[in-house]
Amino acid sequence: MRIRFTEQGSRFIGTMAPAADETAARKTLEAVAAEMPDATHHAYAIRVSSGLSLAERAGDDGEPAATAGAPMLQLLQGHNISDAVVIGTRYYGGVKLGIGGLTRAYRDCARLCLEKAALKKKEPLVCLCLQLSYEDLGSVNRLVQSMEGKIDNIYYTEGVEMQVLLPERLKLDFTASFESATRGRGKIRLS
Repeated sequence: MRIRFTEQGSRFIGTMAPAADETAARKTLEAVAAEMPDATHHAYAIRVSSGLSLAERAGDDGEPAATAGAPMLQLLQGHNISDAVVIGTRYYGGVKLGIGGLTRAYRDCARLCLEKAALKKKEPLVCLCLQLSYEDLGSVNRLVQSMEGKIDNIYYTEGVEMQVLLPERLKLDFTASFESATRGRGKIRLS
């Protein structure tokens, strides 16, 4: 998704794209920079989730510190947007905008992109730590898949320990089904 506007002779192009992780966000940034190699700056803000944690990055690409990437990141934070990258591309127009002008222009890049974007609400996740026997591993794996879950980590020792991410709304159903699948032998706790 892309927007364009002019501020005192400088042309700004805002690009917003979904990003599953930092690698995907950086590839989008590289693609935009390759598409517009003659641009003066490609400032960016990245906000991506990884399980229950959140990674946030901002870059000014040669603009004065905290005048480009930071305002775009603050806008993403303020609207609780994650799994996205916003890139503010600037073609310098001969007039210095000053700290306030740059900050407003780059914030407008992100704001205008958000106004045009088709956003999806992300469901909150819960992380559960499971302890189970090897005998119950197959049935628990099937249970995790059937409940839209994802195995985040798994450790094989005398038994099996796994961390599972699943939609918070299914936590109680999962707990009851886990008890049944392990015939009461498994242990479950919040991480």
